[in-house]
Amino acid sequence: MPVRRPGRRVAVATLPLALAVACATFGIAAAPAVSASVAPVGVVPAAVAPVAVRPASAAIRPATVVGTVDRANRAAVLAGYRANFLAPSKVSGAWSGSVRSCDAGSTNPAFTQATLSAINWARSQAGMPPVVGVNPTYSARAQRTALLMQVRGALSHAPASSWACWSSDGAAGAAHSNLALGVTGARAVGTYLIDPGSTNTDAGHRRWLLYPRLGQIGIGNTGWANALYVVGSPARLPAGVPAYYGWPTSGYFPRGAEPRGLWSLSSSHGFSFARATVRVVGPTGAAVRVTRYPSHDGYGDNTLVWRLASAPSQRVRADQTYRVTVSGIRTATGHVTSYSYAVTLIS
Repeated sequence: MPVRRPGRRVAVATLPLALAVACATFGIAAAPAVSASVAPVGVVPAAVAPVAVRPASAAIRPATVVGTVDRANRAAVLAGYRANFLAPSKVSGAWSGSVRSCDAGSTNPAFTQATLSAINWARSQAGMPPVVGVNPTYSARAQRTALLMQVRGALSHAPASSWACWSSDGAAGAAHSNLALGVTGARAVGTYLIDPGSTNTDAGHRRWLLYPRLGQIGIGNTGWANALYVVGSPARLPAGVPAYYGWPTSGYFPRGAEPRGLWSLSSSHGFSFARATVRVVGPTGAAVRVTRYPSHDGYGDNTLVWRLASAPSQRVRADQTYRVTVSGIRTATGHVTSYSYAVTLIS
């Protein structure tokens, strides 16, 4: 499925504690073409000014994905992917705003719910609880941010006040959000999870969406821009979250969601990957050449990111298992350890 719209540039950026990527969409088998038009990565200040938050009862509750996926159950993994990611990706949003009058407008509630469903599918697949809800204040800011990016036709976490349709809410949202142009709703979520583009080697968009402490979020969509407000009031670390979580995850993993060779492993316990190394053995039993990227903290949990020299084909129908070993992980007490897991891609 083509990613570009005629005459429109498809791009993605993350926030201060985020980065930038080009956009893509997921399919069940074939990988979409990915156009890498990226913005430089920026890091959010360690201290974020507090924001007034409405009670969760006033927000849209996550209702589609509850609990986590049994990654040892092939049928359950595919069913969850199809129902909670692929189906929401087909939901269309009717934007009521206007570029000419700087009206941020809104999209229909089903489109917002579809976006939330896609986020919670990814979190469930990674063993994380669903986000606690969609905060109306954050969403209002994200909506103004999406308008600002669409009008400008560019992405920035610090838009100048000279930009057309600039507003303080839009600027605040830009500083706290994952940003995308040319893709919206659940499809934008899919793009953030892929994190395509040569400058997105921190996988920052993905890390924010899977962050165990992610609290309430804000969702903004226009006709062809998306803003996901993810840097707000962090929640406490939920009980029972895994010490390590990868993307793709261990166990069965939908081939259509494989992030085009950009793999990552995060630690919810704050372990350091600064001196870690990674080894991947492919389906044939041979080692797969990888490019290990420098470990940069500040985007959700500490994470190691690497790229497979040859991304798994989206056209293969048979199950394929990759075995990953990350060595040289340093725990909070200074102990050096390793972690091994297997990823089985399924269609």
